[in-house]
Amino acid sequence: MEVLQSHRVDIMIGIAVALVAVGAGTAYYFHLSNKKPKGCLDPENFKEFKLVKLTQLSHNVAKFRFALPMPNSVLGLPIGQHMSCRGKDSQGDEVIKPYTPTTLDSDVGYFDLVIKMYPQGRMSHHFREMREGDWLAVKGPKTSSRSTFPSKRLIRKRCKDILKEPRMFTLGHKLSFLLNGV
Repeated sequence: MEVLQSHRVDIMIGIAVALVAVGAGTAYYFHLSNKKPKGCLDPENFKEFKLVKLTQLSHNVAKFRFALPMPNSVLGLPIGQHMSCRGKDSQGDEVIKPYTPTTLDSDVGYFDLVIKMYPQGRMSHHFREMREGDWLAVKGPKTSSRSTFPSKRLIRKRCKDILKEPRMFTLGHKLSFLLNGV
């Protein structure tokens, strides 16, 4: 009887150790998979990215693919943000213009810019002159503030208006403001 209980205890300890190991492995896996890689962009300083592919889409539109420093790197540009690109115009003067890439942060190793090149465009000249192997100076994200929709300021103003003159606004007005987010 004592031998049987000893085996039960050994089995229970084995099961407990296995469960702890599976739990620790699962936690470690989720910790690694939820970790977002750090983006390549710097909001303060320009970094150079190499043009690896140039695809002409029409007579004045082209897709420029730039390599990131490592094959598993991401750009690190939040949705709705843009980056500043630096180049030279036809007179050789420095030009800085904002652009939004057409790739997502889930695309690793590269980013794409689809550019329409205007005949008199200062930055257009720079992109027209670029060839595969050339470098583009980029910094970003351009802005650090994120807009919210609807605007908090507008909501506060509407609420203050309702509180100032409660009789001026009917229940229908108040419900309309609430449902429209204003």
